[in-house]
Amino acid sequence: MTVRNDRAAGHLLALVTITIWGTTFVATKTLLRDYDALQIMLMRFFLAWVVLLLLTRRIEKPAGLKEEAGIFALSLSGVSLYYFFENTALTYTLASNVSILLAAAPIFTAVLAHFFTKDEKLSGRIWAGFVIAIAGVVLVVFNGTYVLKLNPLGDALSILAAFSWGIYSVLLKGFVGRYSGLFLTRRMLFYAVLVTAPFAMWGKGLPPLTPLAKWENLFCLLFLGILGSALCYVAWNMAIRRIGLVNTNNYIYLNPFVTMVAAAIVLKERITGAGFVGAVLIVGGIIVSEYSGKRPFFGAFYPKEYRDSTYGIDFEELYRRGYRGILFDIDNTLVPHDAPATQESVELFRRLHAIGFHTCLISNNKEPRVTPFAKAMETPYVYKADKPSRKGYQEGMRRMGTDLADTLFIGDQLFTDVWGANRTGIYSILVKPMNPKEEIQIVLKRYLEKIVLFFYLRGEGKK
Repeated sequence: MTVRNDRAAGHLLALVTITIWGTTFVATKTLLRDYDALQIMLMRFFLAWVVLLLLTRRIEKPAGLKEEAGIFALSLSGVSLYYFFENTALTYTLASNVSILLAAAPIFTAVLAHFFTKDEKLSGRIWAGFVIAIAGVVLVVFNGTYVLKLNPLGDALSILAAFSWGIYSVLLKGFVGRYSGLFLTRRMLFYAVLVTAPFAMWGKGLPPLTPLAKWENLFCLLFLGILGSALCYVAWNMAIRRIGLVNTNNYIYLNPFVTMVAAAIVLKERITGAGFVGAVLIVGGIIVSEYSGKRPFFGAFYPKEYRDSTYGIDFEELYRRGYRGILFDIDNTLVPHDAPATQESVELFRRLHAIGFHTCLISNNKEPRVTPFAKAMETPYVYKADKPSRKGYQEGMRRMGTDLADTLFIGDQLFTDVWGANRTGIYSILVKPMNPKEEIQIVLKRYLEKIVLFFYLRGEGKK
């Protein structure tokens, strides 16, 4: 496997893992109707350990007292304590709340790494991200009530779970790469069973099997044990080995959104405005804290050029620079939104063809809008291009017979047009929209674009 494919596999493993983990909150809350937190943990860990034992079919000798103590610490922080705090929190608060607060785990990881590692130190951006995230935590804890009438226990337990995960993440750096994912996960689950069993028996006792006669309980247990524990921990460790601890933990940012959607669909939990804003702040704060500063924060959305109008671009100069194909957006790039082809736009394309350019329209609009316009311009086209997906840009190049090196794109939107061109690897030119009258979803995006454009123009961008 090449390095590029290996990293791609790591990102895919992390994405699949966090998607499954984001829905385990809902499965756990379903089981909490018939079991307590410790009983669920014991069943989950034991099932996962048995599955991994069947997969490996061999028992390794203990690696030595120091190594076993380290694996035990991993198990205690990343499995036993983490799930005890998480599962207990679910008995007091909403599944979406727990997931959102757990998204603060990378903040704790960063703080702990500052004191216990040599290569990861706290910085101003981490503190800034922490402040933003805490603002989100406050909104989530209040959950739209804006009064101090709340039981903070569930939210405090969620934060303790995030802190436990931070400890686990820092400790894990010393083990990933030295042990196979299957072995390390199985040993962790073995110790988790040993730790959980006596506490479960001291509490409500061993979990009864009768509630598993309900199909939803059985399904949730199998989901938690086989997917949520056995396979997900292995996949997570494999992802860390491929793309590193920080990149893998970045996927935790997706957890709140996965759980919010799952909880709303399955558990009918209401998503309040404050809860949603809190989720955005927490995720935004964590992203700020992890930002390395090696490239512009919004660099993925920056165009190579920013011009007042499509009709003011020096196309002859672009041709002399070696460009031979131009991909165009339509609405507010060539004509106002939903307007037909104009004499100005038709003449522009005739001029481009005379210079020697190949042209193609790529639009997210449907065929009835794009086809008549393209016919008037006498150019090939791609409708329903799904920008910022790469496929529309790639299909446009195929129809023009050009490649990444000699193709450029012109459009008026950052988050679809320019981002898609940048992702594809072609030269991007952003133009100002021709008319402020647009669909409501585009108007809302324009406000966010203004933030990106502010940093672009202040930094490396040019007016």
